[in-house]
Formats: sequence, structure tokens, C-alpha cells
Amino acid sequence: MEYPVGAPAPLQLISIGNATGRMSCGEEALACLRDIKTPVGVVAVCGRARTGKSTILNQLLGQSTGFQLAHSHRPCTKGLWIWSKPFKRVGPDGNEYHLVG
Repeated sequence: MEYPVGAPAPLQLISIGNATGRMSCGEEALACLRDIKTPVGVVAVCGRARTGKSTILNQLLGQSTGFQLAHSHRPCTKGLWIWSKPFKRVGPDGNEYHLVG
């Protein structure tokens, strides 16, 4: 799926090589995390293939599109993905933090 330049989009933080099984980090996702200067809260959704993880994340984001969905048994979001735009929040103690999902 193509996203307009500068628009929020899913970024792959960790990918797993098909042939080697080796993990590698996505530089764009790492840069997004490095830009956060406040404490970070993490929203994580994990589970087996085809159980609605991407759908749940899209609903949490308030988006009809975002994390890619497929109507097949082939996974399209293999590895670890994050949203490119962290959500700024204020905790009960009044301190700012960012949610990353």
C-alpha cells in the first residue's frame, strides 16, 4: 500500500529474512523511535496469523486503512511493525509521554 509522503504509515521495526531466519532492524522505524524525547508507552498486539491483529490496530488508530490487511493465508505484516506517528498523551501525574503501537 502506498502512503502520501509525510503521511503517517506503518513502519517495519524488525524484519525476518525468509531464507536465513535472521532478524534486522528497519532504519526508518528506528529513526522514528529515536525522535521521541519523552517517556514511551507501548501498545502491543500479538498472536497467530489471521487473527485480526492489524484490524485491531487500525481500529485503535481510528483508520480504515493503515496496517495492511489480506484476504489470504499469507501474512502481510510479518515481523514487528510500529505506526510512524506516536500519539502524545498526558499521564495522571501531568507528565507527557508518547504511545507507540
